[in-house]
Amino acid sequence: MVLQQSQPEAIPITPTIVQVIPEKPATEISMVDVAVASFGVTGAIMAAAVVAGISAGIAYIWYRSKRAVSTIEERGHQHNLFRA
Repeated sequence: MVLQQSQPEAIPITPTIVQVIPEKPATEISMVDVAVASFGVTGAIMAAAVVAGISAGIAYIWYRSKRAVSTIEERGHQHNLFRA
């Protein structure tokens, strides 16, 4: 007894062609436009860094002006280090 294998039925392929026509072509972007846009972001980051640096400097100067920097200043500018 020989078993015959039935072949699967082929599924018909129906290609669909889609054509997309843009209404308006995209505007070109030049290298100058890209450079100006990137400088805007970089400029904002640099400005924030400058403001943070100036703020930290002012805070450091204010903090150090309230406290003695050395032992001599703590003693009222007397340079006799052997004083008890």
